[in-house]
Amino acid sequence: MNVLAQIFGIIGLIFLVISIQNNKKKIVLLFQIVSNMFYGLQYIVLNSLSAGMMSFISLIRCIIYYLYNRNNKIIPKNILILFIIIIISTLLFTYNGLFSIIPILATILYTYGTWTDNLKLFRYIAIIAAILWIVFNFYVGAYVAFIGSIFELLSGLLAVYRFDIRKVDKNG
Repeated sequence: MNVLAQIFGIIGLIFLVISIQNNKKKIVLLFQIVSNMFYGLQYIVLNSLSAGMMSFISLIRCIIYYLYNRNNKIIPKNILILFIIIIISTLLFTYNGLFSIIPILATILYTYGTWTDNLKLFRYIAIIAAILWIVFNFYVGAYVAFIGSIFELLSGLLAVYRFDIRKVDKNG
């Protein structure tokens, strides 16, 4: 087990879980910037190029989305489309069997989820993406990241309960 990769994964996980537990898009994006940096380093150290590239593309995406959000501007749809094209294009260089597609799918979901201002939708997308990462991390042997993805899934479920289900119960 590569200890450095696992340390990077733990740091990335901490920031990702914190991001999901926030109800302000600016804060979500700031924590995801840091999370993606450490997840990217983890996957590069583990020699998983497709997952590493997706983390670094996600880092750039979060920075751009954050800048738009900070200036109270709507992120244009063409930026969303550009990121999806870039994500899909990396598959041409990083394809290493069917499982290398999983980080691509998870990143496309997150790209849309962080593009929308609908944080409820984002939380559901985060849950689906976490399930994809659970499968991928187990397959590539990133066991700390696998456990982290389970925490991410649980964090997403908790956030749905806190912000969506419990809120509805109090109002209904």
